[in-house]
Amino acid sequence: MFSIKPKTLHHWYKNDLSGYKEAVAERRWGEKKILEVDRDTGEVLKETPVPIAKAENFGSRMTIDEKQIGKKMYTIMTNADTGKIALLAQTMKPTELKEAVEKFVPEKAPEVKSVSCDMSPSMKKFCREMFPNTELVIDKFHVVKYVLDALQQVRRQLKTECINKEKGGVKQSPPPGIDQEKKWTEIEMLERSRYTLFKMEDEWEGAEKETMAHLFANYPVLKTAYGLSQKIRLWYTSKNIGVHRVVIEQGLYKWYDEVEQSKIPAFKGVRRMIEKHQDDIMNYFKNGQTNAKAENMNGKIQRFLANNFGIKDRDFFLFRLAGYFS
Repeated sequence: MFSIKPKTLHHWYKNDLSGYKEAVAERRWGEKKILEVDRDTGEVLKETPVPIAKAENFGSRMTIDEKQIGKKMYTIMTNADTGKIALLAQTMKPTELKEAVEKFVPEKAPEVKSVSCDMSPSMKKFCREMFPNTELVIDKFHVVKYVLDALQQVRRQLKTECINKEKGGVKQSPPPGIDQEKKWTEIEMLERSRYTLFKMEDEWEGAEKETMAHLFANYPVLKTAYGLSQKIRLWYTSKNIGVHRVVIEQGLYKWYDEVEQSKIPAFKGVRRMIEKHQDDIMNYFKNGQTNAKAENMNGKIQRFLANNFGIKDRDFFLFRLAGYFS
C-alpha cells in the first residue's frame, strides 16, 4: 500500500471511486454554463462555468461573497441558516450572475428575503435586481474593519512622525515609569500597540495598560481615535438587535457628531462611507444577520485548497467541492 505512487491513488479515486466519471458521462456535472453568443453569427464567444446551482440550498436568508480559487475569481452564495453553497459561478459581473440565477434556479429568487453582503456596488446591484423581495444587510464585520483600519492609519501616521523627528536629529529615549523588562522607545511602543488597539479596553493586560496609558497621554489624537472605534463597536453590539430603529439611529448620529468634532481625516472618510450605506447597515439590527457563514465557507474552501496542495485538476476539484459543501 505504502509503495503506491500518489498519482496512482489519485487516478483510482478520480476515475473509480469518486463518481466523477459517471457524473460527467450522465451530464450531471459540467453542463451548467452561461454562454455569450454573437447575435449575428450565433458563434459562442465565451463560456462562463456555473459549477454549483442548487435550488434546494436557497432559503429566505442568504449571504454572498467572492473567493479566488486558483487564479479565477468566483462568486459564492451561501444559505445563512444551513451554511451550504447554493450558487458558485466563475464571474463577479452582476449581469452574468443574474443570468445564472434566471437560467438555473429562477423559481427561488422570490423566496430570498434578505442577503448579507459587503459594500461592493456590483454585489448590491445584483441582489437588488435579482431578488425583488430582498432586504440588503451590509455585513457588520466589514464596517468594523473600516473603522479599525482608520484607527491603524492614525497610529501609523504618529509612528511616521516619530521616525521623521529621529531622522531630523531629535533622539528619543525610552519613556520613564513603565515597568517592562525592556524599555521601548516611542517608535517601538507605537509599533507594538498595533494589536492592543484591536482589543477592547477591558481586555488589556498589565503591560498593555501601562503602554497605552503612556501613548494616550502623549498622543491625544490616538486616544480620541481609539475611543471612536470602541464606541462604534459598542453601538454594533448584539444587545441592540431588536431595539427601536429611532434609538439606534440616535446613537449613530451622536457618533457622527463626535467624528466631526475630532477632525480626524481617516474617521471622516469612514463616516461618509457609513452614511452612504446607512439604511442597509441598519438592517443588521432587525435580526442580527451577518456574512459569517460566507466567511466561514471561504475559510473551509481555503483549507480544502491547502489540504489538496492547490489545484491540479480544476474541474475535478470543483466536483469534490460541490460534494463536500453543497
